Amino acid sequence: MIEFIDVTKTYGEDSAVCDFSLIAPSGKITVLMGLSGSGKTTLLRAVNKLVQPTAGSVLIDGNDIADLDSVVLRRSIGYVMQEVGLLPHKSVLDNVTLIANIAGQTKDEALNNALELLELVGIDDSFHNRFPGQLSGGQQQRVGVARALAIKPNILLMDEPFGSVDPIVREELQDELIRIQRQLSLTIILVTHDRYEAIKLADQLVVLSKGAKIEQAGAPKDLIEKPANKFVQKLLGL
Repeated sequence: MIEFIDVTKTYGEDSAVCDFSLIAPSGKITVLMGLSGSGKTTLLRAVNKLVQPTAGSVLIDGNDIADLDSVVLRRSIGYVMQEVGLLPHKSVLDNVTLIANIAGQTKDEALNNALELLELVGIDDSFHNRFPGQLSGGQQQRVGVARALAIKPNILLMDEPFGSVDPIVREELQDELIRIQRQLSLTIILVTHDRYEAIKLADQLVVLSKGAKIEQAGAPKDLIEKPANKFVQKLLGL
């Protein structure tokens, strides 16, 4: 379980996040949805200490992450971005095994783990020795997910992970994510501005306005049937 308690993040006189509190339940997908500048990515990065809150706390399973070593914490949490960030001079297989090695797995463990994960995300072994530049955008994102899972995390953070691929591939990747999440019982926080993606993926959908103000949170069905206000209606296209 991930818990935000009165989290605030300011940059000079501007507040990216103001007094944000939320529980992201274990084994579920929590989607943060809002317009640009609503603090979604700031909140996501506060979970793995890439952003340090100005005030408030982030807890994982009841433990305040402020008390945890940043490197150890980041090596226990998977992170997938829109810009996949694969190492261009490393093969697909090496991109995944490298992260597993960094996480402390032996050479054999890392290799076996990587092979299993690439199969899990739908990357055929004929692609293992190819380089990222030889893959499509969708294939790169699949490898990015495999790499994030190579550390065997319980938590996966995803920042607009499918925003750079075409709609058909995007839908396929969304289906894959749902399947993988259910298979591994991952706790996922995903950031998106796409209402269709948010509604499809979320167990808990959180609609944010400026400053990460929660306009409404709950199951997508509840937000669709009973939107809290016109802001939620408009953002969800109701």
